[in-house]
Amino acid sequence: MSNYKTLNEMFFSINANAGNVPTFFTKDTNKKFHGVTFRDAYTNGENLGLYLMSIGLKPGEKVGLMSDNRVEWAVSDMAVLLNGAVNVPRGSDSTPQEIQYILEHSESKYCIVEHEKLLESVMPIIPKTSVTKLIVLDKDYKSKYDNVINVYDAIEKGKELRASKLSELLKRAKETKEEDLFTIIYTSGTTGLPKGVMLTHKNMVYNIISIPPLVGLKKGDRVLSILPVWHIFERANDYSMVASGAAIYYTNVRDLRDDFVKVKPTFMASAPRLWENLYAGIKAKVEKSEPIRQLLFNTAYEVGKNFKKGLDYIQGNELQIKEEEGMEKLGRTVQSIITTANLAIPSTALDKIVFEKIREALGGQLRGTISGGGALPAHVDEFFNVIGIPVYEGYGMTECAPVISVRALGRVIQGTVGFTPAGTEVKVLNDKGQEVKTGELGVIHVKGPQVMKGYYKNPEATAKTIVNGWLNTGDLGFKSFNGTLSVRGRVKDTIVLLGGENVEPVPIENLLLEHPHINQVIVVGQDQKAMSCLIWPEVDKLKDAGWNINYGDDLNKNEKLRAHYMTAIKDIISGQNGFKSFERISDFRFLPKAMEVGDELTNLFKMKRNVISDKYAKLIKSMYE
Repeated sequence: MSNYKTLNEMFFSINANAGNVPTFFTKDTNKKFHGVTFRDAYTNGENLGLYLMSIGLKPGEKVGLMSDNRVEWAVSDMAVLLNGAVNVPRGSDSTPQEIQYILEHSESKYCIVEHEKLLESVMPIIPKTSVTKLIVLDKDYKSKYDNVINVYDAIEKGKELRASKLSELLKRAKETKEEDLFTIIYTSGTTGLPKGVMLTHKNMVYNIISIPPLVGLKKGDRVLSILPVWHIFERANDYSMVASGAAIYYTNVRDLRDDFVKVKPTFMASAPRLWENLYAGIKAKVEKSEPIRQLLFNTAYEVGKNFKKGLDYIQGNELQIKEEEGMEKLGRTVQSIITTANLAIPSTALDKIVFEKIREALGGQLRGTISGGGALPAHVDEFFNVIGIPVYEGYGMTECAPVISVRALGRVIQGTVGFTPAGTEVKVLNDKGQEVKTGELGVIHVKGPQVMKGYYKNPEATAKTIVNGWLNTGDLGFKSFNGTLSVRGRVKDTIVLLGGENVEPVPIENLLLEHPHINQVIVVGQDQKAMSCLIWPEVDKLKDAGWNINYGDDLNKNEKLRAHYMTAIKDIISGQNGFKSFERISDFRFLPKAMEVGDELTNLFKMKRNVISDKYAKLIKSMYE
């Protein structure tokens, strides 16, 4: 698996050694999965690549790929890369303005779009770009434009060129170097215009080779694909799955619960929001069950949590922010051994009775999940690990293709994002540029084979971000005494109060999200005397609890409801829970609607703090009048 240096060499290797294995699974109109072998997809990739070559695509040129997850995406990706060209991806929910900026800035001459709806929305902006030809991935699309072709018609045209031109295409593919770009990904960004992250074949191959062994991904695994494939997290996952001999099943949020049962996935990767929703769904089901079942679940959870806590300490899988002295360590070790010995049998029995049923609802064969793209709330993290589904939380960014660190098999340490893979260096610096001590907070810097080439046509931003090979992540974190890395927020997320106090909002938000009546929350307070927050409630759970409210109500006028939330906020963000006086929340307001992807949230459900602050400026101001 590790003998290749470029993605093209990876494609050749899989095609030669495992080409006849069904790899990509898509659904028909009856929601039944059908598999496509890697060889069939790769052959279509060659044929589409031949067509692209015939209409003038040259090595190093850019091709826009505006589509969501589907087998034709993988085919198009291979077609572009086999030409030695550069894939410039984005999702089908992108606005024409976003697509115009990306196509113009990347100087793309060709553009592949998912379906007719997207095509019609972008056609008016195409004359403003360098694009000369468009390809539509929907097999039912019939073109009415001279410069647009259906992908399967393009594949047929390419097939006719195999005899005369295939050797030329493969020559391009083989001449591609590991330092060559394979993609430019425009970050969705929470501030300003998107920057084009230039990633090389070497950047991605390092991730593909390093990560699967750490998390135990192997041949024969079945993986549900739900995150947008244009995003680097899902793209790296998909490449890694294919390289490991796993099968990818394309699904969506609506069908996810059914597909867990249909596919019985052995592995899955997603953003924290999915795991939060699954957690909330399971908890809601427990809360609506009869009292004896609730008692059984709560007992099983408490026993399982304490058993795991003792076992984690014995195995060295507990976060260590400070070094333990001899007697303290001995005392805790003895106590942990006693605890695990006493709870081993009841924990196993209760797991069989209670948690096995939950795992069955998720297909019954999940060996683990990868969470990335944002911070996983501690209570959600704990929950899945306690019920027997290890969470391999990882940390990374587009600029690192994306992995910087990840938890490993047998080393799932909660409160951390795991270990850096071999070849990656991490240092944590204070605001003076000095490396801090283990356990102390600072800005994370990373150096390794995965670090990007730079930002496309933006040397100033590149020079600010990468200095002497070290990439400034802009994230706050610390190293622990057992070799893990922990992330505690973004430098630019830090709120500075009028008194000069610095407050990290993410830990506060994550703790508030544990409350069953809070669905979304953002902490604000920049340049103010005190902290406050905006909340979108769990309306259905409020109704279940007896509150007479509706989605269209202005909840800020409901004084009893406001008092209910203010009491909860003060109980959670309190001195007893370790918060300083200036970190506590002085007031809050209900949002008029839930925050949505494409508006206040990025595709990975990260909050666009500047957008939210601008959009709800009056609501925020009302808390300080």
